[in-house]
Amino acid sequence: MINRRNKKRWWSNTHLRYIIVIMVLCSVIYYLPVIGGLFGWTSLENSLNSLHNFYGIDFLGLVFFAPVVYTAYALGVIPAIMAALIAMLILLPHAILIDTYPNALFKPTAFVIILSAVGAVVALLQKSEQEHRQGMKEMKCLYDIGKGADESGSVEEFLSKVVGIVPQAMQNPEETKVRITFHDQVFMSDSFHKSSSKITENLTVGGETMGLIEIYSYRDNPYLKKRNHLTKTLVERICGAIRQVELEQSLQGYYEQLEKEVESRTKDLEHVQEKLIRSERLAAVGELASGVGHELRNPLNVIRNCAYLLNMSLTDKGDEEAVNTLGVLDKQIDIANKIVTDLLDFTRITPPSPDRVDLKSLINESLSWITVPEYVTVNTNLNGNPMKVRTDAEQISRVFTNIISNAIQAMNGKDGELNIDSGTENDNVWIKFQDNGCGIPKDNFDKIFEPLFTTKPKGIGLGLAITKRLVEQNGGKIEVASQAKQGTTFTVKLPL
Repeated sequence: MINRRNKKRWWSNTHLRYIIVIMVLCSVIYYLPVIGGLFGWTSLENSLNSLHNFYGIDFLGLVFFAPVVYTAYALGVIPAIMAALIAMLILLPHAILIDTYPNALFKPTAFVIILSAVGAVVALLQKSEQEHRQGMKEMKCLYDIGKGADESGSVEEFLSKVVGIVPQAMQNPEETKVRITFHDQVFMSDSFHKSSSKITENLTVGGETMGLIEIYSYRDNPYLKKRNHLTKTLVERICGAIRQVELEQSLQGYYEQLEKEVESRTKDLEHVQEKLIRSERLAAVGELASGVGHELRNPLNVIRNCAYLLNMSLTDKGDEEAVNTLGVLDKQIDIANKIVTDLLDFTRITPPSPDRVDLKSLINESLSWITVPEYVTVNTNLNGNPMKVRTDAEQISRVFTNIISNAIQAMNGKDGELNIDSGTENDNVWIKFQDNGCGIPKDNFDKIFEPLFTTKPKGIGLGLAITKRLVEQNGGKIEVASQAKQGTTFTVKLPL
């Protein structure tokens, strides 16, 4: 069965067929004078016979260089010598039966020796060239493996490329297929299927066997076993490349983590810097309040008293215009006095004195301190059940007063509504103040609680800063949501 298979394989060799055809053609050319004589072509016979011994050289015998050289180039040294021996057998009948010269057998023997020598030289040159080409293929394969590792972002992507690269280093790439098993993952060449001819090597990375590489040939190919050192070299290169890709992945992960850490630290530094700037502002406000507050309040009180006396004297005389002017003066004194009060309050806020207070009563009390214009409608939707919170009533009342005053000012003298709701969530009680005033622009949204920031023509921007500070030191927090030209909602949350 094996012999039959080998015979079939030999006959299927294209080079062998060409050699037989060339050998037959050369034989016909060599015996062409004899053929001419058989057909009575005497002149052709005489002419061609002269070529058998033209100045001692058998020129017709030179045609046998063609099959011998072709055999040497295609199949190697041994087949070339066999082709030369066949040529000698073809020459022997002519030397024995036709050649009339003495020692006629010497000519084919010498000719065969020359043919064998030429065939051997051609075969050796072909083998050297073939080995050189094979060496270049192997070097390119090793280079492509390294390039594939550089261009791959993961081990899986790299191994998917390797199964297509490794066959290119083999003698018959189209008949070679590769399968790699790595960490229970399988990577295979296109159109892969097993065959009897194969070699296997372990993939060892960092001293640990992590997988297996299998190289299959579709026919009984002794080249695989002869070039086993190539397989070992390829496996070593693949393992090194896997290690390289793993290290690059680790470094990439480390770089990403480092970038996140740097970004986090940068944000922390920015936050610290913001706190430092805010502290500097607060220090400036404190100096301003302590140095100017008391000095301004005394003259304001004097002006208020003088205005009161003038108002009393002018009322009896019926000077209405003067009385109205004094009223305007009194309002401006109130504005100036509030600014001084805010400055002093911001720098000397005392710790809270918590006590059990009714939230509903606290909101109503805050509303009673404010003069609500006729164009503003205040709707209260407070929880019917009394909600007791433990907080500083005076400080939280100031918070509610500031928020309600800002909501009324946001109406800008137009008809508007202020809705006050309350409720509970988890362990907190919330109070929501919703107006339909001018709203807060996006550019100012993050600055509204900063000291000294204001968009009002009158005021110094301490109202909301004081409000936020009072809420936080009572254990609560304040939230704001706003949309320009549609209104603002402040939500105060306090612990129950």
